[in-house]
Amino acid sequence: MHALLMILRRLRDEEKGATMVEYGLMLSLIVLAALAGLTYFSGAIQQLYQGIANDIVAAIH
Repeated sequence: MHALLMILRRLRDEEKGATMVEYGLMLSLIVLAALAGLTYFSGAIQQLYQGIANDIVAAIH
């Protein structure tokens, strides 16, 4: 009986570990997608903010 409980506890713990690995993989994919998107659009984003900054400076002067 004790051995069966130990086996069941081990299976439960391994399942938690597998879930943690799955969440880690999902998080890494999300981070990679975000970095790829920022890299791809970095030029456009920089131009957008530069245009806004120029408009603010022009409005002040």
